[in-house]
Amino acid sequence: MQYGGGMRWIAIVALAACGSSKTAATADASDGGAPEVIFPRTGVTSDQMAVLVNDDDPLSVSIAEYYVTARHIPAVNVVHLHVPAGANLAVASFTPLAAQVDAALAGTDAQAIAITWTQPYAVDYMSITSAFALGYIPQNSTTNACSNTSPKCGPDNPYVADPNSTSPFTDHAFRPAMTIPATTLAEATALIDRGVASDNTWPTGSAYLMSTSDHVRSARCVLDTMYGYINECQLFLDTWDTTASGIAANIVMADSIANKTDVLFYVQGLASVPDLATNTYLPGAVADHLTSYGGDIPTSGQMSCFEFIKAGATGSFGTVVEPYAFQQKFPDPRVLIPRYFGGETLIEAYWKSVASPGMGIFIGEPLARPFGTGFRSSFADGALTIETTTMVPGHSYVIEAGDSSQGPFTPVLSNLSVAKSQISTFTISAATAPTYRFRAI
Repeated sequence: MQYGGGMRWIAIVALAACGSSKTAATADASDGGAPEVIFPRTGVTSDQMAVLVNDDDPLSVSIAEYYVTARHIPAVNVVHLHVPAGANLAVASFTPLAAQVDAALAGTDAQAIAITWTQPYAVDYMSITSAFALGYIPQNSTTNACSNTSPKCGPDNPYVADPNSTSPFTDHAFRPAMTIPATTLAEATALIDRGVASDNTWPTGSAYLMSTSDHVRSARCVLDTMYGYINECQLFLDTWDTTASGIAANIVMADSIANKTDVLFYVQGLASVPDLATNTYLPGAVADHLTSYGGDIPTSGQMSCFEFIKAGATGSFGTVVEPYAFQQKFPDPRVLIPRYFGGETLIEAYWKSVASPGMGIFIGEPLARPFGTGFRSSFADGALTIETTTMVPGHSYVIEAGDSSQGPFTPVLSNLSVAKSQISTFTISAATAPTYRFRAI
């Protein structure tokens, strides 16, 4: 989870194209104007999102049109396909579709994929999001097996080796994918609207980490060691400041929550979760459960993860075939929550939290970004104030001043660090330099 130590900062000439954050200077700071502020790049942007459309599915066409408009997706990033109907897509049908997507996006800056149909959601024993992202891997192959009895399914998630990547296709030739699921256009537009509404809101809310009566499915948050699980929820809490982050987080010894008005994260451990509709989910909220067939959408023999979306969540996850209770096949809250909090998009934070995503489908509004880029700044009475959610405990950072965006830069605040993840605030009382930048050491 040490994602901050390798954070990259982007040269000023690349800021607009690559999506890094800056505050533009209106005048030279020495004359009382606001300085420009250069922040590290923390995630993909709307002009880097590809959209896959099934032209044989009228709802997919409508969802794509709405999403492209809502998120200002470039037309060159929209790929029109003819996808066979049904829950499971045969490999023989998938292979030419994947080749068509690769060809259509060649030469673009598309770094991630939004899929605008609900079914098919699987390609044999892989989820369709993982198949498009990583390439199809057959079950019981001699290498990289996608087997329910193995803790690994499919190829390694490239994010595991390089979790700091903010350009996955450029860096690793893969595009993380997420499905925007719906059975009606109204459901889709409501989901998309929640994602858009979440952007840069810096919400306060709660993370409910459930240790339920079902200890197998509560593997992520179980409070005893009889099953040999890693208590990922507790490890997350050990590095989380529930006060300074604005997000209260606790392991809850109960089967569910009800009538809560501040749900931002909901980590569940039941096959079917009651009381979903009684809660209020903040824009950008993420909710999922560890169970066998949660990735069957829109319905499942258990409870589909789509039920979280219908209840008001903006993102969810489930497996499309029996995974057994291997934790690495499910989202790890100690990765998901800090990364989302640190300014990554929903699709990036979610993908980085699943070590072996081959069986899992990611659903929601991919570009939801409640904490913006993880930075914001203000300038008043000659003082520059920088707030950030990106600092990782145990890592050091510096704020530097420069004569221009090209430097040279001189440290003005050094050896900045935090004991736990939080919103950190730094003020330069006499900010007279034309340019400032924040970076990891």
